[in-house]
Amino acid sequence: GFGEVTRPATFRYVWREALKMNYKPLAKMFQVLGPYFSAHFVLTPAVFYALFGPEVAATALANLVAAEILTNIHSFAIVVPNHAGEDIYRFETPVKVKSDEFYLRAVIGSANFKTGSDANDFMHGWLNYQIEHHMFPDLSMLSYQRMAPEIKAICEKHGVPYVQENVFKRVWRTTQIGVGTRSMLVWEKGH
Repeated sequence: GFGEVTRPATFRYVWREALKMNYKPLAKMFQVLGPYFSAHFVLTPAVFYALFGPEVAATALANLVAAEILTNIHSFAIVVPNHAGEDIYRFETPVKVKSDEFYLRAVIGSANFKTGSDANDFMHGWLNYQIEHHMFPDLSMLSYQRMAPEIKAICEKHGVPYVQENVFKRVWRTTQIGVGTRSMLVWEKGH
């Protein structure tokens, strides 16, 4: 079924399955990634080639590849470290939305970067308010900025950890989880 094709969405899985002559995951990956890569790395350089020649097309391709790499690094640094670290909980069971435990998990299962100034928040794409975002995903970015001090105060009052660190410390904590030198907290085991 569809879920079986996409369950482990990794290049390694797709490659291993292709070696076993199971091409469904490979076909799904091409269906998803093909249009994007074709437009960015084939069609766009082809237009530059047709209009300006091979040197300009090669420069355009190099710039597109560099932009892709930098964008992915930036996206990783802004999104992933807010959700990983030995001071962040992960959960093995579902929770009812908008229940007391849902809001608790929103706080202990994510971290914020430095918040509070428009310039800093803009540089983080307003993704530095992950705790507030997980609690109230439908609110505006400005609402997160206004409510963050109140959420933090409520957490302090009730002894709930409200994790907030700079992006470089969070990236380091995420790297430690990724290479296996540290582990995330597990709510069901530590509760």
